[in-house]
Amino acid sequence: TRLARILRLIRELRVLVTSISNSMKSLMWTILLMFLIIYSVSLCITQLVSDHRLSVAESRIVAGAVVEGRDTELEQYFGSLWRSMLSLFQAITGGVDWDTLVVPLIQDVHPALAIVFVLYVAVMVLAILNVVTGVFVDSVLASAKADKEQYLLNSARQLFKTKEEEMDWASFQSKMHSPQMLEFFKGIDVDPSDAKSIFSLIDADESGSISVDEFLNGCVRLHGPSKALETAVLSHEIRSLRRSLTRLEHAT
Repeated sequence: TRLARILRLIRELRVLVTSISNSMKSLMWTILLMFLIIYSVSLCITQLVSDHRLSVAESRIVAGAVVEGRDTELEQYFGSLWRSMLSLFQAITGGVDWDTLVVPLIQDVHPALAIVFVLYVAVMVLAILNVVTGVFVDSVLASAKADKEQYLLNSARQLFKTKEEEMDWASFQSKMHSPQMLEFFKGIDVDPSDAKSIFSLIDADESGSISVDEFLNGCVRLHGPSKALETAVLSHEIRSLRRSLTRLEHAT
């Protein structure tokens, strides 16, 4: 409960927590894909290393020699399937320098494994991990936008005492310096000096007063980049011009 109250008060923290929770499904699928790729590459490398170690062991038995060297590194990093998976995961997350992993494979197993390892690192770092970053960025932007719109609508609702209340221009002007009204103008990225134009745009039926529904609809319509506001102003002016022309035609 205390954590919930903190999240309501701190907008940035609330957006971050919401973004993480919203991206969990995509994150789980990404982790599953990473697991399958790491598992497949590890299976291939572990099998090759195992065959190499068996052949080396047989040759040593025949020769009666005991040689210490890079075989120890192969056993350390690729001695089993799970150890190979851990080594490949460390290679893309900074746990181990991937050059340390690929040198024993090149010199003791086969040089072609360098190509396999480079392709693996390229796919994981340049593709998969960038996809994960993109998922989080997209989720944060969407959550921030939704949170801003909800905050704007909540601020707009607080300007009306009841749902049936209507606000004329005088009442609208008297609330110009209230925190809710300032948040409204900040949310639609408009200077308060343009209040008269904004009131005219929100007053869709031109009754001289605006209701709660008109005000909330105006918030949604005007919220956005400057082009959205400019389009709304232009549409309002065109409607006014059309009505003036209609009255002029009837008068003549």
